[in-house]
Amino acid sequence: MNGDDFDLYNTPRGLKPITSPIKRGILNLLKGSPRTQREVMASIGRAQSTTARHLLELEAASLVRSSVDPADSRRKVYHLTGRLAATGGGPTNAFSSYFTQTVRNGLANDAPLMERINHGLRYVTQSWGLSLDSMLREVGHDIGIQMAESLDSSAELDAVIESLATLWEDNKMGLIEKHQDNPLVLRIDGNYDCTGVPDVGKPLCALDEGIMEGVLSNSIGGDWKVREFACHGTGHDHCLFKVEPPW
Repeated sequence: MNGDDFDLYNTPRGLKPITSPIKRGILNLLKGSPRTQREVMASIGRAQSTTARHLLELEAASLVRSSVDPADSRRKVYHLTGRLAATGGGPTNAFSSYFTQTVRNGLANDAPLMERINHGLRYVTQSWGLSLDSMLREVGHDIGIQMAESLDSSAELDAVIESLATLWEDNKMGLIEKHQDNPLVLRIDGNYDCTGVPDVGKPLCALDEGIMEGVLSNSIGGDWKVREFACHGTGHDHCLFKVEPPW
C-alpha cells in the first residue's frame, strides 16, 4: 500500500474517499460482520483511545453506525453503513495504450468498432488509478442470479458448472472447464472480459467473479466466494478462479 491508495465509499451523505490505512482496515473488517470496539482494536493493533477516535470519525462521516450489544448493554457494536464503490492508487499507463490500440484495431478491421470501444472503456478508469472491482462484482452477482434461472435446475455442483460452461460458450464469453478439484479451480480460455489486455500485474475479471458467485449461490445455496488469481492482466493466456463453498 502506498500513500496514494484510497477506498471510495458510497454513504447516505455521498461518496467519501478514505485514505487512512487504519480507517480502511476498520471498514474492511466491518464488511465481514458487525464488531465490538474490542474486536476492532485487536484487529487493527491500536490502543483503545486511537481505535475509539477512528470509530467516532467514521460514524460522523456516516460510514459506520453503532448500537448496543444485545449480549452486553455496556458494549457497543459497530456496523458498516457505507458501501465500497471503488479503490484507487497509482495510474496504470498500460491501459491507456491498450484502449488506443483497441480502437485502432476496430477501425482497421471488420470487428465491431463499438464493441471494441465498450470493451476498452472498461479499463479507462483503471488507467487513472481507479478500480471498480467491488461494484463490478456486485453487479455481476445480480447478473449471475438472473442467469441461474435459465440453467439446469440441478443443485449438484458438477451439473451447475457444466451448465455454466455451456452458457459461457453459447454467449461467446469463453470456454470454462474444471481445472482442479481441491481446492476447486475453474479455468476460462478466450475470456471475453480480459483477452488481449496488457500485463498490469493484477487480475481483472471481477465481473466474472460476481457472475459465478451469483449462479452458484442461486443454484446451490449459500454464500459462495469466487476469486481470480491468474489472468491476462497477470501475464497469463487464460484465467483461473478459486471457488470457495459456503461450508
